[in-house]
Amino acid sequence: MKKQNTVAKIALLISVFSAQWSVQADDKLTAILNNLEPKLFAPNIVSTNQFDYGSSLSPDGKKFAFVRALARFSHSALVITHKQGGSWQTPTLMPFSGEFHDTNPYFSKDSNTFYFTSRRPIEGSDKGIFKMWQVNFDGDKFGQPELVPGKINGDHNVIYPTVHTNKDIYFSSVIKGSKGGMDLFISKYHPQGYLAPTEISELNSTASDADPEVSTDGKVLFYTSMRAGGLGHYDLHVSVKQKDGKWGEPINLGDKINSRRMDSDPILSADGNTLFFSSDKNPEVKAVKNYNELLKRQESIHNGLMNIYSVDITELNSYLRNNI
Repeated sequence: MKKQNTVAKIALLISVFSAQWSVQADDKLTAILNNLEPKLFAPNIVSTNQFDYGSSLSPDGKKFAFVRALARFSHSALVITHKQGGSWQTPTLMPFSGEFHDTNPYFSKDSNTFYFTSRRPIEGSDKGIFKMWQVNFDGDKFGQPELVPGKINGDHNVIYPTVHTNKDIYFSSVIKGSKGGMDLFISKYHPQGYLAPTEISELNSTASDADPEVSTDGKVLFYTSMRAGGLGHYDLHVSVKQKDGKWGEPINLGDKINSRRMDSDPILSADGNTLFFSSDKNPEVKAVKNYNELLKRQESIHNGLMNIYSVDITELNSYLRNNI
């Protein structure tokens, strides 16, 4: 019996390895990933020498919300820029943000609802916990924030939630009993309030997994992970929904997007063909010779703080839906 169990385990490991290798070794996929060309998004408007990260594009493509950190990840505010005549305008502070630690903006892709997380005070609640909030908007007029109802909010932090077109919420958190450090969860929509979160176990690892974003058709999920086999920090990955309803083996998006530094916050445009993400890649690290050079380096976009990137993934989308 012991020998049979050993053989069975070896067979299972071989099958898993083979499945992973078939994805990794696919020449077409490798070529697609190598041809990706991420670019700084709206340099000197959105991506600046400040700490900029965590973005979302409105369904009409005319509003872009993101986070401007006031004390790195310890305090931040939500800002928004508008597209006029093909150009993004100077950002402004969102009307309900600035006083409290607000982060993780998200425009619903099929309604006039804006979501974010915040440590703003709630009576009877721990001030250190990020809760999920929602705001209705009409054009450029935003209402007052309200807590998202139901069990999506609890004794756990809600980190980078995104809302699918069926209203289910995907997010990351540390919840007792889950697989790793930070893990991925889903909270199903119910008219009376969101249901208790359940773990997306097939995607979670013993490392940290975070920032899930699902395509509008529900077939593709992007997220960031510190799982083994990456480039050294958080790396962006993608997974495809399988016929059994489970998410398939995650695919690392490669070194055109990922770096040895933090690559996170994947967000899709409404059509799914543009991927936005945050990264502190490409810092200028060469020596400076005097104080003026030091100041110039600190004032440059690539000073080591987070920036926001965009990349066309049209070809990748087509491949994932037809080959994985």
